[in-house]
Amino acid sequence: MIERSGTLGEPEKAEEVNPYEVQSTAKDLKIREMPGVKNEKKLILHSKFVWGESEVFTARIDPEDNLIATGCSDGLIKIFDINLSKSLRSVFACIGEPIPITGLRWRPSTQINNTKNILVSCSADGNISYWHATTGKLIHRITEAGNQVLGIDFRSDGELLASGGKDYKVRVYDDDTKSLSVVFNGAEWQYTGHSNRVFAVKFLNDNPNMLISGGWDNTIQIWDIREGKSVGSIYGASISGDSLDYSKGTILTGSYRNKDQLQLWDLGERKLIETLDWGSNFDSAFIYGAQFSKNDGQYIIAGCVGNNQVRVFDRTQRNKAAFSIEGSSKGIYTVDFANNSSNFVFGGGEGIVYYICLLYTSDAADDLLCVDLGGRRIIKKKK
Repeated sequence: MIERSGTLGEPEKAEEVNPYEVQSTAKDLKIREMPGVKNEKKLILHSKFVWGESEVFTARIDPEDNLIATGCSDGLIKIFDINLSKSLRSVFACIGEPIPITGLRWRPSTQINNTKNILVSCSADGNISYWHATTGKLIHRITEAGNQVLGIDFRSDGELLASGGKDYKVRVYDDDTKSLSVVFNGAEWQYTGHSNRVFAVKFLNDNPNMLISGGWDNTIQIWDIREGKSVGSIYGASISGDSLDYSKGTILTGSYRNKDQLQLWDLGERKLIETLDWGSNFDSAFIYGAQFSKNDGQYIIAGCVGNNQVRVFDRTQRNKAAFSIEGSSKGIYTVDFANNSSNFVFGGGEGIVYYICLLYTSDAADDLLCVDLGGRRIIKKKK
């Protein structure tokens, strides 16, 4: 039996990294530009972080875009340094037997919550755990007895944390006291709610009192914290992972099915805006992860099992697929954009996390005064 460590492990020496190997290239990974799209940027593989035999269920980049936290099927959390391209720390986050890590979030650093590098994990044993990634300490643990916590999300100010899981409920916690603020119950004959497992929760960044959630019941529930109930729902999305996002009145959903997988919805009108065209082999794209780019909302990324691909869509070009990443031997379970650039990570059944840079091509860069180079913005002199 593996015993819970209670703290994140010490930084690893180079010879101790295996099987958590860091490599700068991937021979079998294929990145190609999709036809019919004029790309001002190109995708470059920066590095890949190899877990070993464990599947990567979730990966998140920290707010400063320096660290990648990954959670796996064996209950381990691993933290990688992007700039140094090496493994830093690891933790066995479960109590007792290995239980999958189902979600990760970095707590936003604000004037109220100014402690940096706070990582929160959720797992299938019903635990929500707070870790200080720098010192390696377990700070706090919330237990939802009898539940499997399948998704979490912070409000942008870091003051509230939401969770969803097996028991159909969405819970909202006060981050300061770690106590429940509100519980949105599952559907009953007189109340609207979820009637099956909840896999994703998402606070609306332009309304601090609202959040959305999705799962196996094919509905997106819209919750109002002030009223303590669902104030609307949208039917049509089957969520099975961290594939629910929101940007400027538009909801993004990625569904685990063989058609109409990637869709945009109007929050105010509660209706479908568009189904994005995956392209070839669309009927083998069962989506587990989907997200808007965080820095400008220009791009959408989605990863799937079936054909084991990642697609990047450009919203400035009528939401067409701009890039395809292929060659993974197993499914893609998780995707995440950086916070200050359009770079991103993805991982899945291979036990590998890939970090991809989305960079301006040389021709496009010549026409710009400010160029994004791997997350660093270079100000060019005017001619």
